[in-house]
Amino acid sequence: MQGEPKQCRWRYPRQFNEATTQGEDSYPLYRRRNNGREVNVRGNTLDNRWVVPYNPKLLMMFNCHMNVEVCSSIKSVKYAFKYVYKGHDKQVVHIDQDGAEPIINEIKRYQDARYVSPPEAIWRIFSFALSQIHPFVMSLHLHLPNQQLVRFSDNDSMIDIVDMEKDKSSKLTAFFDMNKMDEIARQYLYKEFPRYFTWNLTKRCWKQRKKGAMRGRLVSANPAEGERYYLRVLLSHVRGPTCFEDLYTVNNVLHPTFRKAALERGLIETDDNLSQCLTEASLYQFPGALRRLFATILIYCEPGDVRKLWDDHYNSLSEDYMRQCESVERVQTMVLMDISIILQSMGKHFNEFDLPMLNTNINLESGDYREVQEDYSIVVDDEHLRAKDSLNTDQKNAYDEIMTLR
Repeated sequence: MQGEPKQCRWRYPRQFNEATTQGEDSYPLYRRRNNGREVNVRGNTLDNRWVVPYNPKLLMMFNCHMNVEVCSSIKSVKYAFKYVYKGHDKQVVHIDQDGAEPIINEIKRYQDARYVSPPEAIWRIFSFALSQIHPFVMSLHLHLPNQQLVRFSDNDSMIDIVDMEKDKSSKLTAFFDMNKMDEIARQYLYKEFPRYFTWNLTKRCWKQRKKGAMRGRLVSANPAEGERYYLRVLLSHVRGPTCFEDLYTVNNVLHPTFRKAALERGLIETDDNLSQCLTEASLYQFPGALRRLFATILIYCEPGDVRKLWDDHYNSLSEDYMRQCESVERVQTMVLMDISIILQSMGKHFNEFDLPMLNTNINLESGDYREVQEDYSIVVDDEHLRAKDSLNTDQKNAYDEIMTLR
């Protein structure tokens, strides 16, 4: 376009957009419609791509140049609160006496001095709040059945600890108890409870809220935590549970794990992509590599139905052992033993996953059996197999001697 300037250091002109979206660098990509409107400024033809974000009301009110940006990223919150909580200002100083030749002492040379300005001094003397939260937020803790947090000192005996804690309710178990007694409470999720009920710390129970405002926030749980994570998923969607069994139950069926219950409720994705991954890998990978891939999927991909994944791909996982052994139970035990060893090397235990029971009564081969099988599963290139033909005389003599002693 004639008269159009090049891009400036502020990255103008920007791109046309039909709607405002969040950019990758935490800055929004504003709506800039390509409506064909153009203006001529100092011999340059400009359109909507050159418009700086602004607020007409603020420009008219203050009669000055003022840009307006949308702050919608978590980085903006961190940026604002960093200066509030980073602490007092500090300055490094070095003081020497007049007329005396300075003696350099690296230990005493620098002093960590604190400088507090008069406004900050008044603010701290009168204990004014550095920030304010409205409405108040209550943290709602999670725990698996009979695994609530217990606090005790080093001098307490185990009997006293049990007697002191056995009748105490946590926020979660008290939430179940309130749902048993109050039919109205059953319409709320666990995270919605603090909005309508207050937590009595002395009696450790929920009471009907009469005044004030508060929001509840479930503490975070990582998918790697397993059942605790799926408990959080269920509590975020299931209303009115009166016990842990209500969360385990879906369509009058009591499931063994929270993961299975969440899967049946459609709260987590199916394992179709994981099953497809194993199917594709079985076309070119040996069973030993498949078992390692299967164990890796169990740990890092958190499949919803481990048993179905096992049943669908058992033949591929055990193909090498089936050729060497006719006992079905023995083959399954060897496959499970391999997976158990791989899981243990990754910091997990076999019993943490919904797999068939490991039959320890079956006497397997010697201890190096697994290592031998893994060596057999290694694919050796033809180039490496033919490498012995290129050995020199000394190398060929050493090779023949070693192979003779094998």
